[in-house]
Order: sequence, then structure tokens, then C-alpha cells
Amino acid sequence: MRHSVAVLACLVVVGSLPLSVAGASVNVSISEVEVSPSSPAPGETVTFDTTVRNLQSSDAALKINDIAIRKSGGRGITEYERVSDLGSIPPDSTLEVPLTASFDSSGNKDLRVIVYGRDRQTGEFVKAKYPVQLNVKERHPQVDITANDSVAGVESTGEVTVANGLDSQITNVEVVVEGDGVEMTKSRTVRSSIAQNGSITAPFRFRPESAGEHSLTATVSYTVAGDTTRTTTRSKVIESDPLRNSVELDTTAVGSGTDRALRVAVSNGANAPLSDVMVSATSENASFQRVLLENISASTTRQVRLNATMNEPRADVTVTATYELGTETEQTTTETTLRSVPGTIDLTGLDVVRQGGRLQISGSASNVGSTDADSVLVSVVDTERITPATPNRDYFVGTVPASDFVSFDVYARTTGNVTSVPLEVTYLVDDTRKTQRFDVDINQMGSAAQQPEQDGGSEGGNQNSMLPVFIAGGLALLVIVGVLVRRYRRSDDDIEV
Repeated sequence: MRHSVAVLACLVVVGSLPLSVAGASVNVSISEVEVSPSSPAPGETVTFDTTVRNLQSSDAALKINDIAIRKSGGRGITEYERVSDLGSIPPDSTLEVPLTASFDSSGNKDLRVIVYGRDRQTGEFVKAKYPVQLNVKERHPQVDITANDSVAGVESTGEVTVANGLDSQITNVEVVVEGDGVEMTKSRTVRSSIAQNGSITAPFRFRPESAGEHSLTATVSYTVAGDTTRTTTRSKVIESDPLRNSVELDTTAVGSGTDRALRVAVSNGANAPLSDVMVSATSENASFQRVLLENISASTTRQVRLNATMNEPRADVTVTATYELGTETEQTTTETTLRSVPGTIDLTGLDVVRQGGRLQISGSASNVGSTDADSVLVSVVDTERITPATPNRDYFVGTVPASDFVSFDVYARTTGNVTSVPLEVTYLVDDTRKTQRFDVDINQMGSAAQQPEQDGGSEGGNQNSMLPVFIAGGLALLVIVGVLVRRYRRSDDDIEV
């Protein structure tokens, strides 16, 4: 936008009245000088749009030989711009001529626009002057650079803030960041405009090539009113730390039975983030899944689960984490052992009671593994001297959960000298049928008390079994008689009173 020249505080100051020169037949004046931009910066091109008028009172045309803009006062002549051979101006007509100039330094500039002409009727020379005062200022939007902590060889981030404190919006804003001893991975941002008193932030990314001090420089180019392009720069010194690699692995066995896995904690003690982290495990007796983690920030820990397929109950495992740190590929390892403990049935709390010609064997089917055991069946093994007996030749226990037990009872008849009774236990673990055999030592059970069988015997045995019932009945009768006698005596005492 162009501004008419007027008395402006610290900006552009011109004479309050246009100057005119009267020749014999020509009256000429410089009626107006518009200056754009009104607040130029050093090195910025300033345009002086000059309007020359041949007044209505003139009798002849005015030929314009030259129009110049000069420094006013001082020694010598400093001329910034001159245009020549501009043609003639008839009476009551005007001519607009743009003049341009730039100034290397800031400060007040006392200038003068001068018109050199000739009266075409008389041939006399005509000269007109117009004073202009211009204030050149170092005025730019405020620029600030911030950068995060950086490490040599590791990409870091920052941003440039551009705050427009000028008296109008700026357009075509371009921010470019360069570095000394750093690689810029994102350096340029473009914005269409920044409103008056508005601001923008321009992000950038950089990678220091080495530890130590580095300089970042932001160059901001923009356009102000009048299509004038300006440029300003701002620098900042940053300190980059040396890269420190410190990664630890911690493993924990999880799961149960054959469904085993390793929980791996990856702790990043480095001063930079880890990227493309691949966690894997190898073993001769097991295979493992691999897990990929994109990033692990500095001073943080991430956990992953590596599911295992085991070929043996025990597997010696090497766990490895491979990762990118800065521009280098690194890895760290640790050793651990993984054991598989499937459901396993053991017979515990065994007790043997002889009942006539039978042995009652009771106890618990205990699951000492870490997975469920299904379809558990305890049976007496039929041999030459041992025969399964009723009521329980075998006992279906069913499912025994991990680290739990279920009681059972089985019966056997023996012939001759027998010291142990064989029991067979079958069950399913992970859809696999397993069979175990246990020899129950009769002589060491400490429960060889002779007891008659309850499913048959002599009549004397039945009478003996009824004896406790008769005794209990007699005792009850004696108690009742005693109570009645006491009440009778108490009633007699009451009558005597």
C-alpha cells in the first residue's frame, strides 16, 4: 500500500505546500510525492511516486527533461535516482513519474525531488523542488530459535517462532534453518501470511555430527506492503552431548505347562531413543516368536512377551535385542532358563485298611504340575495274587486342577503273602494320555488293624455289632428313671411344708 506524503512522525515528512515555478508562460508544481514503503528497512527499495502538474494558468506546454531525487544539504551532491526525456505536459495536466532508491543505513534521510523542464513556447528553463524526509528503520518481525537437548548422531527437534510486530500483515513468509556441524533433516517452512500482531512456529529437525557446540541460523524472508521483500536472520548456539549406549534386558518366565513364554523388559538407559527394536530368543530345545517395537524413549522400559514352543522340559535360552541408536545398529543379550512343568499326578496321603479279605486303599490324586490333568483314573492292577474288589475296583477322579488334589478309594483282594498293591493312574495333559504306576507298600502303611467286612460275615459278628446299641439304650433308660424319681421326691417335700 502506498501512502501520500504528509507530515508523519518519524516516518515520511514532506513540505506542507507544493512548490511551483512560474515562467513567462508556464506555471508548474510538484503536487504530490507518495512514498512506499513508508517505513523502509536498510537496503530495501523505496519508491517515490512523483506527480508533476502544469497548472491551468499556464499558456504553454512544459517539456520534462529530468526528474531526480537527491540528498538535501551537506557537501557535494548525492543523487539516488534520475529519469530523463519524459515528454511534455499540456496546461492543466499532470505527469506521474516513479523514482526508486535504497539506503544502506538506518536513520533520518533529508531528500529533495527536483523537476528540470523547459517552456516549449519561450524555451526558458523551469525547475521545481519538493522536500521529502524519510526515516529508515531496522524493523523486522521478532525471530526466536528454540532447540531440544541434542546428542551427537541422533536426530533432534526445534522450532523457530516468528512474531509480526509490524504495522501491517506480512506475506510469503519463508523460514529456512541452517546449521554449523549439523545435518538438517527438515529445514524449510512456508506460510502464506502472518497477521499484524500474529505469530507462527516453524518446526525443524537436525542431527549433530559430533558432540560440542554448534550454531543454528534461521533466515526469515517475507513480503510487506508494496511487494517489498525483506530478510532477517537469527542465530543460536547449542550444546550437543556425546552418545551413550546403555540397554538392559530382564527376563521372567510366565505361563504354565507347555504354554510357556518369556516376558522380556527392555530398559533404555541411553541418552537417546531406540528405534526399530527387535526382541528375539533362541534355544536348542524351544522356539520363540519375535516382537518388533518401533521406539523406546530414553530412560523408559517396554515389556514384550515371547511365546515359546518347547521340545523338552528345560530350555537354555539366549535373549537378544537389536536396535538402532543414532546412526548405528546395536544389540544386547542375556541368558536365561525356561522350564516346562505340565500336569503330573502323584498319589499322596495313602492309607491302607484291611477289612477281612479286602484292602481299602485311600488317598489323594495330587497334581504337582502347573497345568490341569483331565480324565484322571486310579485303578487296582490285576495280578496273580491281587484282584480288584468291589465296591471300587477303580475310581474315576476326573479333572485335577494345577496344584490341587482330589481324594479316591479303591479296593483289592490279596492271596498269599503280599507286601504291596500296584495302582495305575492314567490321565490327559494337553490332549496327551499319560500312565503312571505306583506300588503301595502294605507293611509300611501302619494301618493293618483287622476289621470285619461290612458286606458279609457271621451272625456273631452281627450281634457284636449290635452290642453298643443295647448299651446306649440301657444308659438312656437309667437316666430317665433317675429324673422321674427326683421329681417325685421334690413333690413330696412340697406337701410336707
